[in-house]
Amino acid sequence: MEQTKIGRFIAKCCENKNLTQERLAEKLGTTNKSISKWENGICLPDSSLYEPLCEVLNVSINELFAGQKIEDDNYKSVADKNLLDILKYSMYEQNKPNISYEEFSNALDILSQIITILSNFKTKQEAV
Repeated sequence: MEQTKIGRFIAKCCENKNLTQERLAEKLGTTNKSISKWENGICLPDSSLYEPLCEVLNVSINELFAGQKIEDDNYKSVADKNLLDILKYSMYEQNKPNISYEEFSNALDILSQIITILSNFKTKQEAV
């Protein structure tokens, strides 16, 4: 998940709607400093703000996490990728491991590949 790209997208959507950071913060019940951090890619909004943010900006959750408007013919592939990114990021934030998000994401990808390979075997002995 690219926080910087998402931040630029939030800023662009606000600009298109003539929304200042202060006005968006007021609508979401947060601070303009938080909005600034999102727009600069420092952090993402709290998950409780995803839905109201999307409503205010008139974008889907998939578009928010893609950091771009998504055309109908490309929607499914972008949506699937971003849903996985959202889940990974949520797991990372909940567990706060002592590794970077990128390392965490790569580890999950490797584990997923290992599970897929191992699922082809009928028994543990066969897998070994």
